[in-house]
Amino acid sequence: MRSPQLIASGTTSINMTPMIDVVFLLIIFFLVSSHLAKQEHHIKLDLPSARSGIDEIDRVETVVVNVLADGTWQIAGRVIGEEYLQEYISKKVQASSEPIRLKIRTDKVVQYRFLSPILKQAAQAGIGDIKFSVREDRNS
Repeated sequence: MRSPQLIASGTTSINMTPMIDVVFLLIIFFLVSSHLAKQEHHIKLDLPSARSGIDEIDRVETVVVNVLADGTWQIAGRVIGEEYLQEYISKKVQASSEPIRLKIRTDKVVQYRFLSPILKQAAQAGIGDIKFSVREDRNS
């Protein structure tokens, strides 16, 4: 409890340390979370080539699935199986009030049999906005 004498003499002060600690923790949180969000787009894959494509302009919540050359799936750099993908997509769809986009980044040597379960689960979850990442073919 503060004494009225201290308030009257002007020697009271506000301790800024807790506020600085909270701001510092928030800055660290946002730096780490933004780094993890960008990380799944930087996994080295030899993307298939295409003569044309559409750049993403709109900001829609996107689930990115990376399919490596050996057919393994990754979300956020973590190797996943079919059960986890189904659970992950379902949770994303239920948690969002807006439609979800599925973006598939795949190596160009991956066979369709590795992509088919991803497309099937997206359809079952009600995701109709599906995009494939490609690189521009400059030879055409």
